[in-house]
Amino acid sequence: MKFRKYTFLFLPLLFYSGGCSKNEPVPSADFLFSGSNNFTVPCQVQFLNQSAQAFSYEWWFGCDSSITTLDPPGSTLQNPVYIYTKPGTFSITLRAYTKSRKEWASVIKTLIIKDTTR
Repeated sequence: MKFRKYTFLFLPLLFYSGGCSKNEPVPSADFLFSGSNNFTVPCQVQFLNQSAQAFSYEWWFGCDSSITTLDPPGSTLQNPVYIYTKPGTFSITLRAYTKSRKEWASVIKTLIIKDTTR
C-alpha cells in the first residue's frame, strides 16, 4: 500500500518536469521601411515587420542612444509608424520574441532623415 502511495506522488512530478516542456523555434528578425516626404523632415516612416516565428515585438526608433529599455520612443506593435521631426542618422532596432519570450532575435538598420534646408 505504501508503494502505491509514493508511486502516485512521483508520477505527476515526472510528467510535470519532463512532459510539458516545448522547444520553441528561434525567431528571425527583419523589417523594411518606407518614408514620406522623400525622407526629409517631417517624415512619417512606416515599418513593415518581416520577422518569422515571432509572437511579440519591441522596436526602438533610434531617437536616443539607449536601446536597453523600451522607453519612448518605442513600440510593441507589429508594424508601427513613427514621425521623425529632426534630421539625423538613426539606428532602428527590432527585437522579435517567441511566445514564451525565452528565445529572441534582433536586427538593427540605419535610417537617414534629411533636413529640409539642404
